[in-house]
Amino acid sequence: MRSGCGGQRVVQASALVFGLLLSACSAAFTQPETPPGPGVPRIANLRLEPEVIRAGETTQMSFYFEVGSADLHEGIVIERGISEFQFFQILQPISIDLQRYEGQATGTVEVPLKWSAEGIRFLEVYVVTRKGNTSNRIRANLTVR
Repeated sequence: MRSGCGGQRVVQASALVFGLLLSACSAAFTQPETPPGPGVPRIANLRLEPEVIRAGETTQMSFYFEVGSADLHEGIVIERGISEFQFFQILQPISIDLQRYEGQATGTVEVPLKWSAEGIRFLEVYVVTRKGNTSNRIRANLTVR
C-alpha cells in the first residue's frame, strides 16, 4: 500500500482555482472606474493609523479627495486578506456614508474602522458621487493581531 499526498494536492489545487474564480467574480460586482473628466472624483494618499492593531481595536482610515461637482456620496472598501493561513476576499464591500463631505470640492475623509478578526488585510478604496461617477482605486495594508 502506498501512502502519499496526491489527494491533498488535488484539494489544494481546487482551492487555488476556486480562490482565483472568486477574485475574478468579485471584480464583476464592483463598479468600474469612470474615465477622468469633469465631475469625476480623484482620491489619493490612503492612510491607516495605526497600520498594526490588535483584534477589536480601531484604526483611523483617511484619504484626500477632489471632486469638481462637490457631490461626494459614498465610499467603498473592498477587503481581501490572509487569515489562518488562507487567502480570503469579502464578496460584500463595506459601504461608508460620505454625505457629510457633500458640498466640498476637496478635503480629507477620516473614518474609524474596527476589525475583530486577526489577519493581514489588503484594503482597496474608491468613492462614488451622486451622479454615479466612480473614482480611481487606492490600496493600503492593515495587520490585525
